[in-house]
Amino acid sequence: MVEVQSQTASPKPVVVIRGTEVPMVVGSPTASEMRRRRRRHSRLMSNASSVVSAAAAGIPDSEKHKISNNEALMHMVKATIGGGFLAMPEAFHNIGMVMGVVGTAILGISVLNMMSCIVKCSQTLRSGKYVDIILAEQDGNNAVAKGENDGNDDKKPPPINQYSKELLLPPMDYPDTVATVFKYRARGRFAWLSSFASTSLVVTYYGVNIIYVCIVANTCKQLVDQYTANADKDSWSYLMNGLSIRWYPIITAVLIVPVGMVRLIKYLVPFSIAANACLLAGTAAVFYFILYGDDGQNPLAPEEKAKLVVWPATQWSLFAGSALCSLEGVGMLLHIENAMSKPLELAGPPSYTLHRSIIVIITMNSVLGLFGYMRYGDRCLGSISLNLPENNRLSEVIKIMIALGILLTYGLQLTVTADLAWQGLCKRLIKSKDGVSNCGDVSEDDESSPRLTAYYYCMRLILIFGTIFVAVIVPDIGPLVSLVGSVGFSLLGLIIPVAMETVWFWYDEDGDGQEQDCCDGTTPKTNHESWVRGNMCRRIVRHVKNAILLLFATLALVGGAFYNIRDIIARASGDGTPPPAI
Repeated sequence: MVEVQSQTASPKPVVVIRGTEVPMVVGSPTASEMRRRRRRHSRLMSNASSVVSAAAAGIPDSEKHKISNNEALMHMVKATIGGGFLAMPEAFHNIGMVMGVVGTAILGISVLNMMSCIVKCSQTLRSGKYVDIILAEQDGNNAVAKGENDGNDDKKPPPINQYSKELLLPPMDYPDTVATVFKYRARGRFAWLSSFASTSLVVTYYGVNIIYVCIVANTCKQLVDQYTANADKDSWSYLMNGLSIRWYPIITAVLIVPVGMVRLIKYLVPFSIAANACLLAGTAAVFYFILYGDDGQNPLAPEEKAKLVVWPATQWSLFAGSALCSLEGVGMLLHIENAMSKPLELAGPPSYTLHRSIIVIITMNSVLGLFGYMRYGDRCLGSISLNLPENNRLSEVIKIMIALGILLTYGLQLTVTADLAWQGLCKRLIKSKDGVSNCGDVSEDDESSPRLTAYYYCMRLILIFGTIFVAVIVPDIGPLVSLVGSVGFSLLGLIIPVAMETVWFWYDEDGDGQEQDCCDGTTPKTNHESWVRGNMCRRIVRHVKNAILLLFATLALVGGAFYNIRDIIARASGDGTPPPAI
């Protein structure tokens, strides 16, 4: 949390909430009301999706354990290692080597531009004139709810410097940032779109959970088939050999359900630490096998080598979906910024931590995709770990480590989805005294009642079985990774940020935020006309850039959804194995 410091000589009365100081203005809740809200806030934060997401990357939420710029860079890189990253060789299979490297760089630059926009918008909303606006609205809502109005408006503290860059308000996560931009910018014309980001986040990360189930199931099938190949016909292991992949999500449910039902963060964080260790070690070993390993497989045929350069453009949307799933870290972006000791340097000078991390991420994805595709060609599977040689103890250990790391991350990813879904379900289950649904204002006894606890775990169990059910229908990893990337991450990482930036600069007279240094009130009148012309040129360039990104993201979304759904339907009628190489 960030402490609020007074901008004027006269002190402001403050109310301290969990280490965050917020200016108290006339009409604020009473002391008893604040104590009740602190208790409710503590309970909600114990399972909030933002805290869970931060725990997934090992990011501290304590003011005493802030991270440096280099540590933030490592967290950004670590957050990209997962199902999407391991699918990069299969993504290069859809576009070829040359366009794969070029396409990864283009996508990375586009993602960097939009993530920088998200960070700067979030920081601007938490500083400058928006502090007074947001606090005044919150205070007004509290006064209306309490029926309090003592008419002492003249006692309000003086406004904060509207061009200040000091972060005064508590951090906001990605959905809150998008919702606040749509609410306060463009005169509120697009406030009705404020909930779209939350819905997209739920659907996308639920799709990531399905990918995790498929990776675990495919790895288990490969290992079981390998160890039961020479089994006796009268043994039970002989029955397991060659068993359809569609049975393995159900079999692995024995492991998935217990991990997915863990709710409390203090039990989830150890899972995260073990998962990060397994994934990082497994990824390093995968690079070793790609570059130096002898898998005993046949070398690439001449016709396969001819395809290594470029593939037909009709399959480029499949590459875009898989690459976006690996490049995107928008879900972790603002949580990392929250944990930084110098948050303004995430997307700004002198460090530009976000820019440096994207360079590392682009390089890692390009290297894995390029060399993985050069080694395995058309044999590339949805996860590169599945291409490692069989009958090799080291490769078996690596497969188990990666599958275990994915399995241990399942509960953390599901909690992000479950908590966002629970916020909507809770409003339907709990009624306040006046008959209006509001799960945020209920008493402590109501929130912790056995009835609501039972509803929560039933909802979580349904979500778990939903991922298993979809994995049974669509057991192949490649189309799922591309589908989630082309639909979910195109929305979260490109389309929604483009809409947010467009709304932010909807009116030319707004003239603040990311260009506040050009309009801080000190510009001489003689230079005003030149500034206006320059601002107009910037707006034109920005809107053209956003139109291009929107067109590109829409093509990736529509094309990726069409081709992936077509492949999924085609493979659903078989046993789930990939079609033969073309």
